[in-house]
Amino acid sequence: MHTSRHLTNDRISTKKSGLAIVVLMLVSLLATFSPQASASEIVLTDPIEVVQSGVHNDRMMSMDADSSGNVHVVWSRNTNHLYYKMLDPRGETLIAETQISDPGAHRAWHPDIRVDNDDMVHVVWTDKASQYKIMYTLLDPSLDDQSGDASLDSVLSVIPDDYEVANNPQNRDWPAIDVDSENNPHIVWEDSFEPLELYYQQSQIYYKMMSIDHVARMVIVEIDSTLLTPILGQKGHPDIAVDVNDFVQIVWDDTRGGQVEMVVPIDTSGSMNAEWADMCAVFYGGNFASGGYFVGLKPMLVSANMSVYETLYALSGNWPAAATSGNCADAYQTGGSGSQGPRNTPLGPGDSSGGIRELTEVVYNNQATNLPADGGYYSEFWGPAATWACLSYRDVQGRQGLSANPPTALDHRWNDNATRVVIPISDEGPYGGTPMDNDDTQSINQAHDACVLAQTKPYPLWAGSDTSVGSYMLDLAQCPVGSGLNTRSCSGATTRTTSAEGQMYQFPT
Repeated sequence: MHTSRHLTNDRISTKKSGLAIVVLMLVSLLATFSPQASASEIVLTDPIEVVQSGVHNDRMMSMDADSSGNVHVVWSRNTNHLYYKMLDPRGETLIAETQISDPGAHRAWHPDIRVDNDDMVHVVWTDKASQYKIMYTLLDPSLDDQSGDASLDSVLSVIPDDYEVANNPQNRDWPAIDVDSENNPHIVWEDSFEPLELYYQQSQIYYKMMSIDHVARMVIVEIDSTLLTPILGQKGHPDIAVDVNDFVQIVWDDTRGGQVEMVVPIDTSGSMNAEWADMCAVFYGGNFASGGYFVGLKPMLVSANMSVYETLYALSGNWPAAATSGNCADAYQTGGSGSQGPRNTPLGPGDSSGGIRELTEVVYNNQATNLPADGGYYSEFWGPAATWACLSYRDVQGRQGLSANPPTALDHRWNDNATRVVIPISDEGPYGGTPMDNDDTQSINQAHDACVLAQTKPYPLWAGSDTSVGSYMLDLAQCPVGSGLNTRSCSGATTRTTSAEGQMYQFPT
């Protein structure tokens, strides 16, 4: 993934674009004068086992130290509950592993921890059970006798119940926390919620400031959830630091200035003619079949300082009239006017569009599947087409990029420096349309797994009203562990239950 890093300061908005270069130059200069140190000179202790996991899956650890050098560690156990442990500077246990998330069903992910000036322990994490939430708790280790045994959440917690920092429609993740000189917690996270729906549920960066009433044992919101990145594009993985002047510094990943590539397999059955016209309006700009004008996704992203590469694939090489004319005319010509399949070279600067091309071979059960131009059954193989797109970047042998070689004669050659997105579009089931059966389910399972492993995000567009189709698309975009149009709860325990980090949209026609 090609991303840039962005920095914000909630008191100082001026960005010094040369900062990274200056820092790099200084580091390089100092390196020429610094003597090399051996590991034995800088490593003070042997590795210390923080927790003996045994039958548990302990992961996603975060740590901080207090004013006495004691170490405080939090982690997720089995991606269910959050656990805490305290060790002294010699590695001796003061408080053994203790569950600090509230009782009940939880999916604790990506905790972060900060110890404040009074040696209180602030913890944030994502709870992925049902609707994803950002959670916060405050611990006071001095309330325990620190005798080396486990404590209780009810003993350690300053706030009786875990506090919901954010819980809105759509998903959120990757919280980070720091505290200021008054021990007030400042929290940032990535979030796909945006009340005005201006950014198409692309992940954005949010910030919140709180204070703690220790007498009432409650959280007070000082600055409520605030969107920091009001511009189109993907943002993620923020981090935060509060300096000695209480300036809040925030960094995050951002696709601005980066590159994104979209591969778009589209159903070409008879019911999709209007959707083809609208799809070209969505990508390139134009009037929708039902009325109204849209500037186009590609022009919007380019105006947001992104390089955009796209290829639209007509499944089975069938050509609805709308796919060759009107909003689609230029893209149809760019793709060879119906005579060309996948390119053998990647798109890139100065060569940014693959246009509309035929796709007559996809992947199912790791075998090439031919798609004759029938205008029906084979024109609706968008599940195996998504699998093919993702295996074209990382195949089942683990070969990646230009070395990937799925069993098809022609593969999509991705730009290795771009963020990869696959956007299947259909109004029918993923494996030959309606009726839907086990082949449809298996095709989505295979597509989901291939895209997770290839780190390629699926954004399927549901062009119709059949809830079963929308459900399959949601399985692909998130994980195939639920049904209907409910948000999936992806535990991440296996590839199959790992979120593909995409989103399903209902197409407007």
